[in-house]
Amino acid sequence: MEISEKSYDEVKHLIPDINLLLITANDIETFHVRQALLPLEDNADVLKVPHGQHTYFIGIFGEYLAVHVQLGKMGSISYNGAILTSYDAIEAWHPKAVVMVGVAMGTDESKQKIGDVLISEAIISYESQRLGSEEIVQRGPIVDPGVVLFNRFKNSTGWSSPIENGLFAKKRIGHILSGEKLIDNLAERNIILSRYPNAIGAEMEGAGIYAACKTKNVNEWILVKGICDYGDGNKGVDKEKRQNLASQCATSLTLKVFMSRVGFVTIGLEPVIRKTITKEDDVTLLAEKFEGEIVAIIELNNRKEDMHSAVQTTVAAFLDLSSYQKANVIDDIDLPLSNFIELSGHEMDKEIFRLVKERNLLPNLWDAINKIKPFTNNKNPFV
Repeated sequence: MEISEKSYDEVKHLIPDINLLLITANDIETFHVRQALLPLEDNADVLKVPHGQHTYFIGIFGEYLAVHVQLGKMGSISYNGAILTSYDAIEAWHPKAVVMVGVAMGTDESKQKIGDVLISEAIISYESQRLGSEEIVQRGPIVDPGVVLFNRFKNSTGWSSPIENGLFAKKRIGHILSGEKLIDNLAERNIILSRYPNAIGAEMEGAGIYAACKTKNVNEWILVKGICDYGDGNKGVDKEKRQNLASQCATSLTLKVFMSRVGFVTIGLEPVIRKTITKEDDVTLLAEKFEGEIVAIIELNNRKEDMHSAVQTTVAAFLDLSSYQKANVIDDIDLPLSNFIELSGHEMDKEIFRLVKERNLLPNLWDAINKIKPFTNNKNPFV
């Protein structure tokens, strides 16, 4: 399923209304942000806009019109890394605020959990150094994020994102190291942290986001990244699962913050005016829409009414999952997550059900959901 494209000229009338630029670095981060991006009024899906060297996606994030872009390369200094991609995006869309959402390395596995969300109180460009004959002098700048964004993330309440064993992700506020190294070596990690003992995490794009925002006079920017590893040589262990969890936690916190319709008045963010549809209404409408299509492939002669009810329950249960849980379901029914990276949440749900119908995967889908959120009747009705 392909999202229809719009030219930059066709959508540039939206520029005055665009409040927020969301930036991600890898496909998993992008998957979770796209799940949270909703279509504009009177549009079937988010808007896909190829422009220059980048492809942008425009939709509603929380209560605000937002544009999302994924970096072409990790890090800050490559030709389509954080500096140039952010610069180009700011030049094209003139956002009032910039948020980098994604994953990062934690620094203390005894105090932090996979899925905890790092919020940048400051970014330290740790690789800028003077290598003297007798000592190494750190010369990287320590830069603060936007005052209003930092305040709103720090003081956000009512957010909860489950991680493991009945625990919930926590906000971790502090200094985040930023550089071009992908750290996965315990000895090297400890050397770096010995120079910055108060750092709560490390990543590769923050310094570039700051540089672009500084150049383009965007004062409100921030990093929000979930912990996916500790840079200790175990980055490859359950990598995709950990990155999915970390990305979902970071995205859900960011979404929660931007659900405030009054919190960003001082920096000129204006919430969209749109129809109010509750999550329950949305789930019911979508479930009813997909039910007939899916029932067609598994209908049994004398159980049509029972089958409709079972399908309705299964589809509604899937639609109620978090993006992290949906990613686990996709993996469990042997569909590549990469197939859904470009799709928004609404379009991804439709594509999942299309493939379920095409490949007769409803029994597998039921089992996968049941592992995460057990149904009242624990017997698979489709086998």
